Amino acid sequence: MRNYSSVLFLVALLFGLNLDAQTKRTKYYEFGAGIGTLNMSNEIANSSRVNAVFAEIDAQISIFAKYHVNDWFGLGGEISFGNLNASDANHDNFNRGFSVNTSLVTGNLFSEIHLIRFGKYHLDQKHTIFLKGGLGVAGWNPELQIAGLVPENIDIETDAYIGMNTFVGLGVKYRVSYHGIITAELRYSTVRGDTMDGILETAPNSISDNDKFWGVMFSYSYAIL
Repeated sequence: MRNYSSVLFLVALLFGLNLDAQTKRTKYYEFGAGIGTLNMSNEIANSSRVNAVFAEIDAQISIFAKYHVNDWFGLGGEISFGNLNASDANHDNFNRGFSVNTSLVTGNLFSEIHLIRFGKYHLDQKHTIFLKGGLGVAGWNPELQIAGLVPENIDIETDAYIGMNTFVGLGVKYRVSYHGIITAELRYSTVRGDTMDGILETAPNSISDNDKFWGVMFSYSYAIL
């Protein structure tokens, strides 16, 4: 039994050393920045009409750093700054007269999974598809404009707020040089709060959902291989 235990221990040790060596050999880093679009979904932006989406698109910028453990898996962190807009005139409550402009700051940690091998020793592979997910903190500050009377079942919530942020994403990468990578990704985020639009519905039959925002991000990163 001792011999078997010794053999198993030796195999586990060799496997661990090999995995560590593999990680050291294939790991690399990315540092970059991006610019993209933002739209939100809430009590004002309560429809998905195409014309509303285009009318309310706003911008965000982001900086990020990634540590790729190997060709398939990476971890990272990011900070983003953006702006969100919505107006009743573009959605279901078009006669109510509310519109909002909301500044947004997020800080997230995330993981990234390549669906096609992409990394340090695969320079011939120019592109990959990836899945992404993470969580962090969001801060937002809605500025509400009101054209008309405020309905009785609406509370005005225009202070600065902070809450947890979670997101999922799907994207593609393309290697443009030995170190240069361009990325396009679609991301969908949810915050733990219902005040991003500056209002809160208080009717007895109203359902308070967490606010959401989404957009497309285009970025450039420099890989340290």
